Amino acid sequence: MCMRLLFVLDGCFILVVMADKEDSRRTGLILHAVNPSDGAVCEVQVSFSRMQAVARRSLGHAKECGYIVPMILQRPTAVFEGLRRDEDEDPRGVGRRCYCGIPEFSYRPDGTAGRPYPKQVYLVFVNDEGVAYNWRWEKADAEDPKLPENHLTRFRRRVL
Repeated sequence: MCMRLLFVLDGCFILVVMADKEDSRRTGLILHAVNPSDGAVCEVQVSFSRMQAVARRSLGHAKECGYIVPMILQRPTAVFEGLRRDEDEDPRGVGRRCYCGIPEFSYRPDGTAGRPYPKQVYLVFVNDEGVAYNWRWEKADAEDPKLPENHLTRFRRRVL
């Protein structure tokens, strides 16, 4: 049986499903995300080992994982497919999508909330197995500040 948690953040309902070992070959949290192909809901998983690694960095990184990642997956300003940069790829598989957005908050290393970083966007990378393997702040495009810098050459296509 899966444990389900529902909470509201910035007017967005965030459903977190904790997968049982029997339900998944990878143990972790299952987050709902928008499927750019049809606008329906799809599932994206974050592994417990990844969450633990992030939490060891700082409380701010842990809060980004808990609050910002689900928000970007559910309400992206854009979704791109076809990663062209090696540093964007998942070392364990093939990167598939990059969800992009500007969250309402950023988090300092001590976990306190602050304004979003100026001229930056938040990216969440999801591999072909539906696993979020990386997320981070990056420079925004000078002409369209809701998109990442060099998005036209960095990704093969925009799907949302």
